[in-house]
Parts: sequence; C-alpha cells; structure tokens
Amino acid sequence: MKKSILIVLLVAFLAIAVGVSGCLNSGDDNSTDNNTTNNSTPAPSFNGSIVTIDPVPAGYELLAVKNVTADSENIDGINDALIGFVGYYAKGSSNVYLSVFQTESNKSAEGYVQSMIDAHKEKYPQSNNVTTVTINGHDATLITETTTAGGSTVERYTLAWANGSNLVVLNGPATYGEIKTIAEASKL
Repeated sequence: MKKSILIVLLVAFLAIAVGVSGCLNSGDDNSTDNNTTNNSTPAPSFNGSIVTIDPVPAGYELLAVKNVTADSENIDGINDALIGFVGYYAKGSSNVYLSVFQTESNKSAEGYVQSMIDAHKEKYPQSNNVTTVTINGHDATLITETTTAGGSTVERYTLAWANGSNLVVLNGPATYGEIKTIAEASKL
C-alpha cells in the first residue's frame, strides 16, 4: 500500500513539474508561442536560405550570407529598417549582392521599388536610366547609374522587384549580365 501511495505521489509530482516547466503544449488553440498572437497565423519562414542559390551558376562563388536591415544597405530610396538577408556572390573581381527584405504585403514591396525609382529620379532628374525588364516572370525595375571608380567612368546596375511581400534587390560592382545571371538563378 505504501508503494502505491508513493508511486501516485511521484507521478503527481512529475505531472506538476512538467506542467510548470511548460514542456507540454495544452493543445489550446488560443495559446501563444513562436511570436504569434491570439487568432493570428504564424509568419512564413524567412531565413538566410532565401538568398542562397543552389546550384550556384558556373564561375560564381557564394562568399557569405548575412542578416541585414534595408536602411544599412545604402539603397537609394529605402530608409526603413526592413529585416532581410543578403547573399554575397563573387565572379573574378565582380561582386553581386542579392538582398531580400520582408515587407508587410506585395503592395508595400512595390511601394519600396517605387521609392527607389523616385530617389533615382530626384538624384538624376535628366536621367532616362530606369527601365523595366522581366526576371523570373516578374516585372523588375532596372536602374542604371554612371559613376567614377578608379579614375574611370563605369555603369552600376540595380535590379529590384516585389515577390509577394518580399522586396528583392540586386546590385554591386558587376556588369548587368552578371547581376542578371544571379537574379535568374535565384528563382525569386
């Protein structure tokens, strides 16, 4: 009899300990975990793999993937701290930066692309260097800037488009062909 009481007390103690520690999910649909709130659905997975291309196009190398905010990436027209990731791709002396930032909606992502266009037109009012190209079935904005690097004049390219609630931006010291290759390989 004493063994039975001891076993019941031990089981009760373990049940209380597990309940207090939170190791068991009560199954209550109104519970909150993983940063969700009552009556909301969890956000889709958004991690560094979004900028990782597999397989990497021939001649290119993935150097690193980094967590960033849009305002720290020096993208004209974007001053908000949108959470994102950047993949750094190299081919010889060229570098292509593939960035993806999370926005509230497709309309919001499109608004950021428009902000980039407006900032370029404000900076270069006489420029006709904003065009639309097709990348992976999306209408992407191509912004071309002329700058001086190493004593010579070179063109720099930025590609941007909305993919759902994600803002996709590619740029870097590379040719348009190199940037387009990474953009197409991203399948974004």
